[in-house]
Amino acid sequence: MNTYGIIGVFCFFLAFLLIMANLVYAKKRNKLDKNLRQIGEKYPTFYILLYRRFSRIPVLKKLLLNIRKRLEIYTVSDERNIRKTAVILLLFSAAAYVSVVIIFWILTRDFLIMILFAILLSFIADTIIDLYISNLQDRLLKQQIKYLEFLRHKYYEHKSVEDANLEACELLNRKGTFEVYTQAERINDILFSKDVEAELEKYYETAPNKYFKMLAGIVFITKEYGDTVVNGSSVFVRCIAYLGSEIKAELYKREKLKYALKSLTTISLLPLFFLKPLRNWAAGSFAPLESFYSSRLGIVLGIGVVFSSVVCYMILRKLQRFDDHINIGYVKKSFEERIYEKLLHPVVDRLVPRQYSKKRQYLTELIKSAMAPLNIYTLYVRRLLIGLIAFISGICMFLGLNAYTRYSVLYLPQMPDGFLGGKLSDQEYERLKNIADFDRKIILSLGKNPDENQVLERLIEDGQLTKQELTAAHERINKKIHTLSRNIFWWWQLIVCILLFIAGYWVPVISLAIMAKARRIDMEDEVTQFQTIILMLMHMNRVHVHEILEWMEAFSVHFKEPLQKCILNFSSGPYEALEELKAEVGFPPLLAIIDNLQLASSDLEVAKAFEELENEMNFNRETRKDTNERIVERKKNLGNMIGFLPVYMMIILYLIIPMIVSGMNSIAAFYKQIMQI
Repeated sequence: MNTYGIIGVFCFFLAFLLIMANLVYAKKRNKLDKNLRQIGEKYPTFYILLYRRFSRIPVLKKLLLNIRKRLEIYTVSDERNIRKTAVILLLFSAAAYVSVVIIFWILTRDFLIMILFAILLSFIADTIIDLYISNLQDRLLKQQIKYLEFLRHKYYEHKSVEDANLEACELLNRKGTFEVYTQAERINDILFSKDVEAELEKYYETAPNKYFKMLAGIVFITKEYGDTVVNGSSVFVRCIAYLGSEIKAELYKREKLKYALKSLTTISLLPLFFLKPLRNWAAGSFAPLESFYSSRLGIVLGIGVVFSSVVCYMILRKLQRFDDHINIGYVKKSFEERIYEKLLHPVVDRLVPRQYSKKRQYLTELIKSAMAPLNIYTLYVRRLLIGLIAFISGICMFLGLNAYTRYSVLYLPQMPDGFLGGKLSDQEYERLKNIADFDRKIILSLGKNPDENQVLERLIEDGQLTKQELTAAHERINKKIHTLSRNIFWWWQLIVCILLFIAGYWVPVISLAIMAKARRIDMEDEVTQFQTIILMLMHMNRVHVHEILEWMEAFSVHFKEPLQKCILNFSSGPYEALEELKAEVGFPPLLAIIDNLQLASSDLEVAKAFEELENEMNFNRETRKDTNERIVERKKNLGNMIGFLPVYMMIILYLIIPMIVSGMNSIAAFYKQIMQI
């Protein structure tokens, strides 16, 4: 077996090891946070010192702040532990980054692709943090189910939510469930505080998930208004049962999706590792392939494979995320806003559609539906920037191809026409290299735009060739000069760059449309959450429509703005405010709830207005289970297609197509030589 064959076998063996390592890591990732805590407990002072050192370095300071911001949302800990965990996550990320880049360099030995790969992996820290936070969320949800069980049992014993929650905290502390214990303690502090409502509002802003917010609200209402017995069962216990079923459905969906999409991100990055080894193996086994890989088409196909791998990796990361991190509090101006204010506002103001125009209304609704943190002006700034980046990238690609074509013509040995061998001998390669050096010396000595007679005169003047060699060299050099003369930036290349600008200009709008479509599933989940909230509140004492709307607004993400307007207008006329809410929302599942709220706002009691809701909820729960199954199956199929797409593209674009094209060209050249005999 030749050297390239050994390298190829080694690469595939290493790929197998990487996949196995990823599977092992997927099984043990639930223990990641435990390992982090164990490491942190051994060297606490060392990590605190590192935090201070890293905070003085601008780039590392930004990474640390990003990590600790995520940790503060999902953990309740002191400053020392947060700093320690943030430093450990940063060190883990840096070690993983350096290790992967070193492995990539050992496999490829390609500096340019390594730079691209290093840029791609610059957000590997975010991936590791996502894994850590995802594990923390899952563990918190599982522990919350235990918390609800303890709370239900203790409530049956004491018939008091304060005492039940206090004893549930003690049980959680004994069980060692630290994460949910801290949340239970916070709810306990709210119940015994002087201003319960103010503390509850603060908790709503910092609760790790919506289920803790709902639980805190249920406990508060039961404490304030007392429990109600309906059909022989406690409304409080019924609410806890509803909440537990919601958490179990969420956990089921998460576990199935994790299992369905595991290891796909690693598979999507395999072409980056094995593009160069595959090229070396293929070119070493069939020499004409080297000419194809060095050509413009070969380079473009390689760029296409790398680009597909990067895009598929990013899409898979989006699919594997269960929630989007939303900044709370003061948010600095985005890059687009700063660019708009300082540079692009004259251009953007002319491009933005007129007020009350159909296009402006469409884009505004699209931004709202996608819940994107931008307005129509920053959207157009983003469109211009991405279009400009695509345009400049196209120009750079064509200029780079022209530079590489000139380099390959002048410096690289050219494969002889009609060569059908598998590999060039060392003597043959050395002969072709000497021919390339000789041709380059002649071409460079002639200056710009020489004609055929000048080439012939220069070859005769050199006097090193026989008559037969002189004829072959004259034809060969003229062919190279013709290739170099056509190696310019053509008009059609400018048109391609303009088309790239147009494609980039529409990418943000298409992205918003895809996000809006994906958000519709979240909107259906939110309406189901509203139904659960109403089901919890409808039988409680002294609960009215205005309070139900306030609860819906507190837990809403997609309908928050119209609900806020409805609450503000409620005092001037409940029916009219709800009619305006219906006009703004326009989402059919929510319209049915608003109709019942209108009935309850008149003379009908809330419980009677929503008396069919419980039966509907039972039906919706079964429907939602089927919907979750379909969502997981759809994401699984999409993930499998996207995860293996780069590998298929590498095999088809960088192995099968080059073999077919090179083989056909070699056979055509060989046939031409036979016909000339």
